[in-house]
Amino acid sequence: MFSNLAIDVALGLIFIYLLYSLLASVVQELIARIFNSRARVLTKGLRRMLEEDDHSKDLGWFGQFTFFNWFYELGWSVVYFFDPFHRSPFLKQFYNTASIRHLGENSSAARPAYISPQIFSQAMVHLLRSSIKTADNKPLTATAAATAITPQLTDTAAIQSALTQNYLHLAPEVQDHLLQLFEDAQHDIPVFRLNMESWFNETMTRASGWYRKQTQTWLLCIGIGIAAIFNVDSIAIARILMKDKNVRTEMVQLATSRAPAYTAITDTLVRKNVLHKDSAFYRNDTSLRVFVNDTSLIGVYAMLRNDAGDARNVLGISRGCITDSSSGHATIRCGYTHPFQQNKGLIFAGWGITALAISLGAPFWFDLLGKVVKFRTATPPDDKTR
Repeated sequence: MFSNLAIDVALGLIFIYLLYSLLASVVQELIARIFNSRARVLTKGLRRMLEEDDHSKDLGWFGQFTFFNWFYELGWSVVYFFDPFHRSPFLKQFYNTASIRHLGENSSAARPAYISPQIFSQAMVHLLRSSIKTADNKPLTATAAATAITPQLTDTAAIQSALTQNYLHLAPEVQDHLLQLFEDAQHDIPVFRLNMESWFNETMTRASGWYRKQTQTWLLCIGIGIAAIFNVDSIAIARILMKDKNVRTEMVQLATSRAPAYTAITDTLVRKNVLHKDSAFYRNDTSLRVFVNDTSLIGVYAMLRNDAGDARNVLGISRGCITDSSSGHATIRCGYTHPFQQNKGLIFAGWGITALAISLGAPFWFDLLGKVVKFRTATPPDDKTR
């Protein structure tokens, strides 16, 4: 069994980071549910696919600079937050199709959190095919009706005509791309659907990266709040663990005893797919899977709060008031009372380190904790003389 100062200090810090990363993940998931974040990112990805979403032209000469574009796009994000279909008529029409509309949970979450590639291509084909019958609010001509003798030919001709005449009023780039996909399929509708599904998958793969960045930003912000509220000062914690053997021993025992209990929680973290196995919306991050039916988020939050309290009691870090009798008479001191927290600059630096650690996510710290515990409990090989 390996047990030395460096390993025990690292184990204590990793446990602290895992504990508060799980706490941040629960808070982040609650925020994601309140604001329906997954559905919003999915809508953003579909907007990039189906609408003209380049706003750099609005800035004129300034549009060539990333700095101005970033702030301008941030403003548009606010607009789309309150009005997701602003200047996006086809996207709204897409969401109003029966294939998509009925995927929403209810009126407060009308937009689905995920769409399978097959549903996407089906909705697109339905829109293209039905646009012939409703173009300019005119019925089919006698010539078009005569072609209905062969249903497959009718569908192919209808889609080709809808794309060529642009009955759906698609953006020029979108119209041209769909035409190219249709030509690549050699006017074969099943192959055309597969081409659109590949296009959808590629876009959703990029969208997963957008969601991951959004989640990490939330975790960083939540991490700063948690570090300040719970006074999780990484620098002070490291100094305490290095200086006090009893505290180090208790923290190691707490880490090894609580780690198995965190396995079930960490397993619910989305490690492979965030939405659904068919959605092609993948990411590796720290957002919790929706698991209200088997574990209450509030209950998990309460458990983690209790563990955080136990860790603070072991470390002896608090902002509470204590009675100091070192000067010969009782004096009540409040605030950062620990001797290792007398430098405010180091306190803020310790909070910042904690926030950055939390942003890495609970799965990272859980895997690292498992490796350190395994290494610590491993039996060193016997030295054999030759």
